[in-house]
Amino acid sequence: MLDGDKVPTCYIEIRKEVDDMRPKEIQKKLGINADRIKLFKREGVFTPENPPSGNRGTDYTESDFKNLQFLVVLTKMGLTCSDIRKMQEGDCTLEEAVNYRKNQIEADMEKKRNALTLLSDLLQNQEQFETFHTEHYWDIITERESKGEEFIDVEDMYGYSSVSLIRTVKCPYCGDESEIDLEDYETGTSSYDNEIGMGEDMVYEFDTEDNLECPKCGRKFRISGWIREYPMGAYDSEDIKVDELADDD
Repeated sequence: MLDGDKVPTCYIEIRKEVDDMRPKEIQKKLGINADRIKLFKREGVFTPENPPSGNRGTDYTESDFKNLQFLVVLTKMGLTCSDIRKMQEGDCTLEEAVNYRKNQIEADMEKKRNALTLLSDLLQNQEQFETFHTEHYWDIITERESKGEEFIDVEDMYGYSSVSLIRTVKCPYCGDESEIDLEDYETGTSSYDNEIGMGEDMVYEFDTEDNLECPKCGRKFRISGWIREYPMGAYDSEDIKVDELADDD
């Protein structure tokens, strides 16, 4: 029996153990998998209160659950981790982030609506691949585009037009700025279908090693890091390092 209203410390600690959630438990409650939580951690928008230590895994608290729940709701609405990080850092308000993303989604939906009208025309006109009237539909699209309408392009469908990897970089020795296409030094690309529901998630990794020379002072320096594209065609975040070469003379 407990004496009065005072709860022994040992009981509070045991109770806390019960209340904390293991990874699979919190994933089940939120309807997400481990990759989603890893994404939030990697993008710097979520840090658990009890991170793993030694042989102990992460114990998620009720506060962690609420924070993750908040992130899941925002990302399902179309906001990116970059949007969320800007709000967390005070660089923009929720209203500003929502208005920007809403405009992006509406523009994308309008392109799809315009494409749907053309597809309906094809079916109505019983067009065939072998006898397709290219000039006719070319004229229709050209006229409608001249009035400001936009249509789905191959980049929208397959991501052929990725975010630009061109960056203006300052030489760590003389400070001269030059434009570098980091795609020329790409070392790898990782991609997966993001469960947030906005398509493929791309990360471009690059490293110039000792192959980059300042056009002004002639000294070599190194650029390394990654640029993330999510959703396809949209810049999300980056981590770019510019370093002197230790053995540079």
